[in-house]
Amino acid sequence: MTPDNSNVDFWSLSFAQLAARVGSIAHGDPAEFDDATRTEANLLCEEWQDAFNLPTDTLTGQQQRAARLGSLQKRTVEVLIKLSLDE
Repeated sequence: MTPDNSNVDFWSLSFAQLAARVGSIAHGDPAEFDDATRTEANLLCEEWQDAFNLPTDTLTGQQQRAARLGSLQKRTVEVLIKLSLDE
């Protein structure tokens, strides 16, 4: 299933929404995306899951989680924009 990227403000999506969109690329129909895109999407899925599971019981943990999520947000938006331009 190709995610509907038309008229989407990717930066307004929540972290969970971004993770779900990249998950639909990683786990969707293999014929829809090239191997490099699917590989990147799979990597991002794993990293999203790892980031969501980081402990937040300390200030340091909260800071590390926030930094990781921010980085993943940027990388995921880059992938989604590229795919929307390729459509």
